[in-house]
Amino acid sequence: MSSTISLLGVGNMGTALAQALLKAGKQVTIWNRTTSRPAIASLVEAGAVLEPDISSAISKSSVIIICVLDNQTIHSVLGSLSLESKTVINLTNGTPRQAREMKEELYRRGAVQYFDGGIMATPEMVATPASLIFVSGESEERFKAVKDIIHVFGKTQYVGEDSGAASLHDLSLLTGMYGMFAGAITAMAMLKKSGSVEPRVSQLLIPWLQALVPYIAEMAKSIDAGVFGSLGNPVEMQGIALKNILQTCVEEGVDSGNLTYFSELVDKVIAEHGGDGGIAQVGEFL
Repeated sequence: MSSTISLLGVGNMGTALAQALLKAGKQVTIWNRTTSRPAIASLVEAGAVLEPDISSAISKSSVIIICVLDNQTIHSVLGSLSLESKTVINLTNGTPRQAREMKEELYRRGAVQYFDGGIMATPEMVATPASLIFVSGESEERFKAVKDIIHVFGKTQYVGEDSGAASLHDLSLLTGMYGMFAGAITAMAMLKKSGSVEPRVSQLLIPWLQALVPYIAEMAKSIDAGVFGSLGNPVEMQGIALKNILQTCVEEGVDSGNLTYFSELVDKVIAEHGGDGGIAQVGEFL
């Protein structure tokens, strides 16, 4: 696969990708709608070639990496441009359906290969051991031809021929993250009612959440098997705990909306299956 790469989109994440490519010895042509960003000047100093015209940027390489705000932006910046004989690696955040539709759209423009990717990293984490890139599309055999490029950004995992698979994995993990944030921030709002937050979060909440990580894996096993044992924590008991949390939020003046719906789902499990099973059965109602 070519060591010459054209990168469309040099925002915070695009800048991190370009830096990683340059450090790996790749020849990088960059394009961005706004060329006055300080990061662009730094990339040029590091060896990147700035091409203000997107058509010219695309023509410089057989491999095109796209990392812009969203998939609608891709349609906007490409206009009616051809991608004849190009391999496209789209690292723009989007939905599985958008990835599948983008594949068809870029095929119509002449692209010969389309890979969709999900970056499980902040810009600062790119090209470190903490960075994980999900990739999907084409075939695993074809993926091998671009793996050396994508691997520059972090650990790379091919998750299937469906172009939407990378996005599904990406957004599933982010769902878990935002669910954790929602619960943790609500907990912080409760703690704030009785003093400073950070010491108790560091000393109490974080160790508590870390201790529960193995429990998540056990719930996943329950979902796969369709057998929802209590795992030592019957759902009826957990329903009562949730009611106490919601009531405490009312008493302390904390908005509990993010937990209210979850509590209602737990009530459904109890109503339809009894209170002896596990809380993972909530998944049947999602």
